[in-house]
Amino acid sequence: MRPPRLAAWLLEHLLPRDRRHEAMRGDLLEEFRARRSAPWYWREALSLIVRGQGYTRMLTLDTLRQDIRFAWRAYARAPGFTAIVVATLALGIGASTAIFSVVNGILLRPLPFADPGRLMWINETNGARGPISISWPNYLDWKARTRSFDTLAVSRASSFTWTGAGDGRRLVGRRVTANFFQALGVQPSLGRDFAERDDLPSAPPVAIVSDEFWRKDLGGAADAIGRTLTLDGLAYTLVGVLPAGFRYLRPYDVFIAMGAFSASPIVTERGNHSAFVGLGRLKTGVTIEAALRELQGVEAQIAQEHPDVASGLGVDVQPLAARLVNTIQQTLLVLSGAVGILLLIACANVANLLIARGAGRRRELSARAALGAGRTRIAAQLLVESTLLSMAGGACGILLAFGLLRLLIAFAPAGTPRVDEVRLDGVALLFALTAASACGILFGALPAAQASAISSDDALLHVRGTGGSLRSHRLRRGLLAAEVALALILLTGAGLMVRTLQGLMSIDPGFRPDHVITMHVSMTGDAWTEARRAAFVDGLMTRTAALPGVIKAGVVSSLPIDGSSWYSVFSAQDKPTPPRDQLPSAAITLATPSYFDAIGIRLLRGRTFTAADRDGSGLVIVVNESLARRIWPGEDAVGKRIKRGFPDQPGDWREVVGVVADVKVEDLVSRPPLQIYMPYAQTTTGEFFLVTRTATDAAALGSTLEATIHNMDRDLPVFAVRTMTSVMQEAIAQQRMAQVVLTMFAAVALLLASIGLYGLVAHSVTERTQEIGVRMAMGAQGRDVLRLMLANGLSMTALGAVAGVVGAALLAGSLESLLYGVKPIDPVTFASVVALLLVTSLVACLIPASRATRIAPTVALRNE
Repeated sequence: MRPPRLAAWLLEHLLPRDRRHEAMRGDLLEEFRARRSAPWYWREALSLIVRGQGYTRMLTLDTLRQDIRFAWRAYARAPGFTAIVVATLALGIGASTAIFSVVNGILLRPLPFADPGRLMWINETNGARGPISISWPNYLDWKARTRSFDTLAVSRASSFTWTGAGDGRRLVGRRVTANFFQALGVQPSLGRDFAERDDLPSAPPVAIVSDEFWRKDLGGAADAIGRTLTLDGLAYTLVGVLPAGFRYLRPYDVFIAMGAFSASPIVTERGNHSAFVGLGRLKTGVTIEAALRELQGVEAQIAQEHPDVASGLGVDVQPLAARLVNTIQQTLLVLSGAVGILLLIACANVANLLIARGAGRRRELSARAALGAGRTRIAAQLLVESTLLSMAGGACGILLAFGLLRLLIAFAPAGTPRVDEVRLDGVALLFALTAASACGILFGALPAAQASAISSDDALLHVRGTGGSLRSHRLRRGLLAAEVALALILLTGAGLMVRTLQGLMSIDPGFRPDHVITMHVSMTGDAWTEARRAAFVDGLMTRTAALPGVIKAGVVSSLPIDGSSWYSVFSAQDKPTPPRDQLPSAAITLATPSYFDAIGIRLLRGRTFTAADRDGSGLVIVVNESLARRIWPGEDAVGKRIKRGFPDQPGDWREVVGVVADVKVEDLVSRPPLQIYMPYAQTTTGEFFLVTRTATDAAALGSTLEATIHNMDRDLPVFAVRTMTSVMQEAIAQQRMAQVVLTMFAAVALLLASIGLYGLVAHSVTERTQEIGVRMAMGAQGRDVLRLMLANGLSMTALGAVAGVVGAALLAGSLESLLYGVKPIDPVTFASVVALLLVTSLVACLIPASRATRIAPTVALRNE
């Protein structure tokens, strides 16, 4: 009688196949034939399977413990080999974990708001000029006519002077509509949110502060709600405190409701785009495309209703998360790719080391095979050994990642979004653990597969290990060629960034940045009238010029390279008026007469401002060379007249009295815009920069200049104290960060590839000792042996270099947005890095190859 087929099949395939369990199967079959009971057979079969599987698990755990103990002893006996492998892995895993932490904190981690995927950043656009801020009346029409958003708010960045608590202090804040925090899905942790009534022109001024400001500057007092804050000379009632850790774009101290500001002429004029940006929360199920189409339709209606000020305007909608990181995203993606390449190089290098080690263990592994160990058993042991190494490398890599992460944050450009959220958190540690595990499998699989193929006959056929089979040689050489190719890709990226920085540093910014210190001063509030501002700046110029070490000092509304705060369309009196959407636009800069000498801007024609260019005198301007060349090509711009604003709007004509050289305005790379300078005494502003040229170290004069300003008015906040050299350095911070990290990674990659080449040639010398002895006994010269060994190593360099050049050419385009003055496919860079790689490889191969020339033939033959 046959037992149940399914039960017998399960016994056959699930019960371990050893002598003990084969006896159990036989006993069970005999008992079944005696009992003739299928249920009994099923019960006993399942019992055996359960017990057998438990035995197998115990056997597996015991085997694993033995493998770990053996691996630990083996690595302890080879500390040099172990240290090299662990250090290599630590570099790869540590660098990748640090970069991942930055990418995760800035790009991947969701914004800390409710359902952040529905939050949109919204701007108006103006044809070829691109995004512009939103007109307040246009926003009110959007809010009334659109249905795609649950909430549609606007806000604008502002700074406020806080007085009444010691010296005046500048607070960074935003003026927001009442529904702003509702759009973000954030509620104050203390007090209340803004209400719709707070947006009315008649509403009393109210403010909400950050948790950090509340704790640090208000003492964390629970009764802070209802307290008065004097901002720009106006009393604001504190109505709320935001939750701890709240961030929007950047850390802000205070948020102000619209209130009376919504009725000011600068806001209510539809043609004014007063720095407002939109924040919308899409309704559930509404796509970005649908919301954009609806806003574009409303904008078209507004253009029909107000063609004089709204024609040619469009709308731009993008996810808030994308808008936050668009300035740093490409840099981080490039660095992520670079660290991925570095990790692959580390894995290939370790795999090469393990293959070489496995070749030296042929007798040991063949003896294990002769004693009954199968290929799976040998491969499992080798994988346990490689995994143990990878875990040790991962642990060291995490420690290294802490230091690298601090370095990356230090080199991050100023204003990098969400950089305060970057840390080695649980997600980063999980990434490190995953990377270590993957490396253990990746770099252990090939050596394990190669070594496990050793047969038991090797124990009898090889008196001493000769170093490995042809397959082992091919595998090692292939891995080494891949290392060289990947190293060349990193070297090319680093070379392109080095040339980019050289190009950026050689740019003529249009002024002389040396020995110049700047500081931002804020005169805000109704008490600061035009006349009082002009008088204060006159007094400041007199006092500053009298300070020891000061050569020249001036005041300007915005610094070169730092970006202009005011652009305006204009028209020339003697030229035809173009269509409204084709009017030229210029950066408007207010400056005192001494500013041009203080910053070092060259006068080309005419004159700059004088003390006579004041309120009540003739209105004058100075223009830059680009504006003069574009508006009056082939003519002298001096004596021409310009009106700022739209031609059909009221405005004064101003006479051009001078032309100065172009200066970089928005950054070091962009072409200088058209620029109009106006005398500060004729049009003042509450926000200005004091620019001082010194005879000695500029930074050393900073505290003296601050004290001079506070002696004139202690309530004036002074901040952003920087030298112009540091301003220029900040302008290239992204390129510098990419260059530093890529160069560091490329240097490590070159070192690993060199170690790999050295190891390959050194191992080849050891393997071919008998062959070299025979060659030299038959008359070969040292140079012949040297040539043979060098060819062995440099052939892999040449093969890897060819593959690397192709790979670098394909990937160089990803750097294009970071490059300046150099093309992604740059022959000079490619040739330089190939030459560097070849020279380094030659040195790495020459050291062990020269040792081969000193092998004595009699010793080599006797040893064999």
